[in-house]
Amino acid sequence: MGILFGVIISFLIFFIADNSMADTSTLVRMATQGTCIGFAAYGMSYLMITGEIDLSSGAVAGLAATVSGMMLDSGYNELISYLAALSVAALVGLLNSFMTLVIGIPSFFGTLGTSFAASGLIIWLLKGRWIYTGDFIPFLDFLFSPSPFLEFPWVFLFYAVLIIFGDLLIRTSKLGTILKATGGNILSAKIAGINTNYVKTLCFLFTSINFGFAGILVMGYSGTTDFSIGMDWILWVIAIAIIGGGSLRGGIGSILGTFLGVCLIQVIRMGLINADVQTNAQKIVVGAILIGAATFDSLKIKSKI
Repeated sequence: MGILFGVIISFLIFFIADNSMADTSTLVRMATQGTCIGFAAYGMSYLMITGEIDLSSGAVAGLAATVSGMMLDSGYNELISYLAALSVAALVGLLNSFMTLVIGIPSFFGTLGTSFAASGLIIWLLKGRWIYTGDFIPFLDFLFSPSPFLEFPWVFLFYAVLIIFGDLLIRTSKLGTILKATGGNILSAKIAGINTNYVKTLCFLFTSINFGFAGILVMGYSGTTDFSIGMDWILWVIAIAIIGGGSLRGGIGSILGTFLGVCLIQVIRMGLINADVQTNAQKIVVGAILIGAATFDSLKIKSKI
């Protein structure tokens, strides 16, 4: 309820400053852009519940967009191109899992390394060029086409259904209990018979696939592939997950809260754009939001001790 209140208050403030915030076109734009990064945050939420983190979100999204864009440009089938891109994203997830669970590298450092490696690979593959894909993506064009529901794109409705399903899964199913037990007290989880390494591996894999799908969506939305896709996502995705009720220490999380976190971030971003706040200044706001979210996380943990 606190996050929902924050979304409403933020929207009202920016609406008073600029009435265009309530225009259908603005709402559709926020929903469309929020869905792209929302898939990345959706995957991150599951992983953070298990007590791990993945800093390669933007790089994996960009790599998936690069792979699919290059394959489409080479004449490959649209579906084959997306499957190849998601397979590459899955390989990154498995690599992150191997480094964290087998070698013993903390996920913070391991995934930061794969983030740099994936970013370098994107630059090497594209060699500074951008690829136009607008003529080869009929499926993505359909996903971003207006639906009968207030003209919101179909992909947003799909994302909303996924949020509802995921939230029910975490709140009411055995899977939710397993994830929270793994992140809350891994020793107790092992004693209870939970294969925590297997659980975390699946979450690393699922998270990277969501990152990859988010990158493909950005490519579809813009109609191009370039090195800038997912560039600043690390801060946004983590901030969204924490604002949504997750914790850097694991054990707790809310999928519905993550959705509201996406809404809050999108309202703030769009409000700043409408207010003609420069991009560099927007990053100051992002940093402040991240610090505030981390502070709230710390206070939340201390209050339970």
